[in-house]
Amino acid sequence: MSVARKNKKDTKTIRYKLLSFLADKENKIETSNRVVIVGAGQVGLHIMERLSGEGYDIILIDGSEEMLSKSREIANVATIVGNGCDPEIYSEIKLNRKDVFLAVTDSDETNLVACNIAQTYGCRTKIARVRQPFYRSIENTNLNSEFWEKMGVQVLFNQDWLTINEIQHLIDNPGTIDTVFLNKDTVQIAAYKVKPGSLMTGRRLIGLRDVPLFENILVVAVNSFEARPEKPSFSGSLKKKFNLSEEVNSRTIIPKGDYKISEGDLLYLAGVRSNFSGIGTLFGPNLIKDFTKIFILGGSILSRQLAEHLLRTYPKKKIFLMESIKKDAFMVSESLDSRIHVLLTSPHDMDSLMNEGLDKFSIYIAASKDEDDNVLSCLLAKEKSMARTISIVQSNTYSRLVKYLDIDAIVSPKSLLVEDVLRALRHNVYDVLSAKEHDAEILEFVVPESCALVNQRLREFRFPGNAIIAFVFRGEEIIIPRGEVVVKAGDHLVIFSLKSAIEEVLNIFQGK
Repeated sequence: MSVARKNKKDTKTIRYKLLSFLADKENKIETSNRVVIVGAGQVGLHIMERLSGEGYDIILIDGSEEMLSKSREIANVATIVGNGCDPEIYSEIKLNRKDVFLAVTDSDETNLVACNIAQTYGCRTKIARVRQPFYRSIENTNLNSEFWEKMGVQVLFNQDWLTINEIQHLIDNPGTIDTVFLNKDTVQIAAYKVKPGSLMTGRRLIGLRDVPLFENILVVAVNSFEARPEKPSFSGSLKKKFNLSEEVNSRTIIPKGDYKISEGDLLYLAGVRSNFSGIGTLFGPNLIKDFTKIFILGGSILSRQLAEHLLRTYPKKKIFLMESIKKDAFMVSESLDSRIHVLLTSPHDMDSLMNEGLDKFSIYIAASKDEDDNVLSCLLAKEKSMARTISIVQSNTYSRLVKYLDIDAIVSPKSLLVEDVLRALRHNVYDVLSAKEHDAEILEFVVPESCALVNQRLREFRFPGNAIIAFVFRGEEIIIPRGEVVVKAGDHLVIFSLKSAIEEVLNIFQGK
């Protein structure tokens, strides 16, 4: 057993303090600061890095000493070389009911068996990652959540389906690059990029009150850039040309009314879902909501599942799937619904795609296994046809591209999985969601009688400057908070907070 244990601190992290306080307050579930992760591949390392950074004690199990060595270079974690299905490992580490157990290897069966073994040790929180489409929870069938609970899996994550659902949200919400749904999907916090020629450029936030579309929408945060890279050329390595090894000078702020909007800013807007119709056109003057065709790059399992899903969702739209290898294109063609048109073409041959009808009324989704091809083909599709573009990426570096390149949205399956894992870890304690910008959180609190906010007008209460109340839920009523709103005991508040302000926010609800 190779160990690199975190040094214990006298003061717990803000994150663990938050979870512990809420667990004690609500008396819902015993919490532990220990997470056992089986699998040190890309997904495992990504989850490990996030959780370690939030103060959890991590035990990472994998059969490869090389991968575990890499993990210790990333974070200060305990590692064990071994098989995740070996019960002796769990006896050695004294796995128990308070621990969180994650099985995220590349083998679905290994993950499911590992969770089943963890259940015999009384572990209550067990999460498995799967890839195959037939491993998923389907309510009102024999394969419902109760079945998976008996199998030892509390939460089952199918990474491809998470990705497909995210793409579906992006298609249904034109102009957004990210959306978080809350309150049973009745409200949302959505991110929009201010594009060239946008009517938003140069406006101050206080002036948006005069825009009818913003009457019931609140700007809760802005991600802005202090310096943007020069427009890149397209020869050579994409990462090298985009200077992606260097940090981009961006920051997330809770803006004041005098903030002046700049081109390239990401604005996070909070509001009832039905109020967002038409918002996208303010940020992108060339945005076209309607579409007639969908082009999907790649013949992977994800691409095929996506094509079949979109065909069911949009039966009147033309669906094309592109593959550059003849043998693979034939196999894909044989396996898919005949209404999906399979094209044998290079990902960079936009002329051929335009002959098939790629235009500004199309959606181009690059979902191949090569993220360089995905990014470059989206840039070419946008330049040649003005189609709406969505690119699948794997590396964290590429996830920053959407902020300063002409790609409408970038989807990272790994990040989606990590965010849903974090959501699942916190779900039984409280509704605590990570914003996609890792320097911010979305928190929900029930206002206790003892809270200093009770019976206070928001304009009169000194709320932390790096946090903002996004929604007030009062029974069935949804309130977009303005200065005159009076907070009442029992209200549910959704708060968008920079991580630097979480402790101050927590103190308000602890009565400190």
